[in-house]
Amino acid sequence: MTENWQRVHPASPFVHGWLAIVGLIWVYWTSTDELSWSERFAGPRLGWTAAIGVGALLVILVFYALSWYFTRYRLTDTHVYVNAGMLFRSQKQARIERVQAIDIAQPLLARLLGLAELRFDVADGSSSVMRLAFLKKERAHQLRGEILTLAQIARTGTAQPPAEVLAQEPEQDTLPEEEPARHPEAVAGASGQLIVSKVPAGRLLGSLMLRVPTILGVLFALFFGIMVVLGNAGALAGVIPALLGFGGWFYKELNNSWNFTASNTDTGLRISRGLTDTRQQSIPSGRVQAIKISAPMLWRALGWYRIEVNALGLGDESDSETLVMPVGNFESVCQVMGILLPDLGVPAQREVLYTAVTTGTQHGFTSSSQRAKAFSPGAWKHQGFLETDSVLITRYGWLARVASFIPYRRIQGVSWHQGPLERRRALAGVRVHSAGGSILGYAHQLDHDRAGELFRTQARRAAER
Repeated sequence: MTENWQRVHPASPFVHGWLAIVGLIWVYWTSTDELSWSERFAGPRLGWTAAIGVGALLVILVFYALSWYFTRYRLTDTHVYVNAGMLFRSQKQARIERVQAIDIAQPLLARLLGLAELRFDVADGSSSVMRLAFLKKERAHQLRGEILTLAQIARTGTAQPPAEVLAQEPEQDTLPEEEPARHPEAVAGASGQLIVSKVPAGRLLGSLMLRVPTILGVLFALFFGIMVVLGNAGALAGVIPALLGFGGWFYKELNNSWNFTASNTDTGLRISRGLTDTRQQSIPSGRVQAIKISAPMLWRALGWYRIEVNALGLGDESDSETLVMPVGNFESVCQVMGILLPDLGVPAQREVLYTAVTTGTQHGFTSSSQRAKAFSPGAWKHQGFLETDSVLITRYGWLARVASFIPYRRIQGVSWHQGPLERRRALAGVRVHSAGGSILGYAHQLDHDRAGELFRTQARRAAER
């Protein structure tokens, strides 16, 4: 335990502020744009340039050194403290018993230097209450294990470390490509066992190529390419922003899903992912508010699905929904659901889950009224919902299909939707909202009376929380 104040790794300020050095080089390069390559590094101007550059570099290095000196952390039996800042001081602390999870992140430069960042999630926070950056990777894992063990002792009074500490970082080259299929109930008690051992690179790339943005990007590229070949050079003006937009989306999806692994712990799900920026993230099942299983249009023939959740306090500011499975088959869906939502409130959980992500009225599902056929000719048979003993399941969509799962105890509000045309045909929709993201339950184009019954039931449940 680090009762005394400790400092972060000396290279931490460089990882934070390497853009300042790159910016210094860029300023020099643009200010000498009129000079040739050889003139930039010769003649009397070189001396002044070198002197100014060295002076600016020294200022940056002094600032880095002071930033490192004033960044400290300390671990006690009751709190974790992180102090930072030279001119504007920041003093943050987290109570040990409220630490729910600690994520380990490695941006590209930190990964090259063997450093890692700790991101703390606490029980009463809507985002990470603090970050500790950067430590040696081995030290980060060691400190994370110490804090989670102390948190376990503070909450339960036992010194048994959480299962996620016992298997912090599995060796990627020894992981099997697929795990055997299991029923959701069978996985829920298998602490520490890998459930989505590794998403194969081929499947991930194939899933991205079958997404609508990729197909549209390829079609636009072909169109602009043909225009340029036919002599319309002005078409290049449309190619560049299109490539930047598509490239940004594709890189984000690839980086967030590459080398994806998942394991179940005694508190929920632990995932590891990343291409250039790696991250290990814990998702306590108690923080999951809603689950969405989606199947884009071209994935359905291959039986592939994607799982996202609404979750509180995971500290992911960039996304309103947290990705827990980028692509997987139905067996992987069963395994993940068996950890995040082990009780669907029905005896035949696997069969109900299959009906929810496909279609049909088996196991008590209520579909849209036949009067909705005029509004949704391809989707009205698929749209529907099921009220179990503990969960509201809704599904909607035609080409791309979505199934949402919201436990009754997580419902935050209910809204009624009925347009003028729907009113004429005695149809209505009900939306059920939860916290932690944008996933919602949507029972679309139901019979008016059945929709009213669903609305009143869920409104009562939301009021009784």
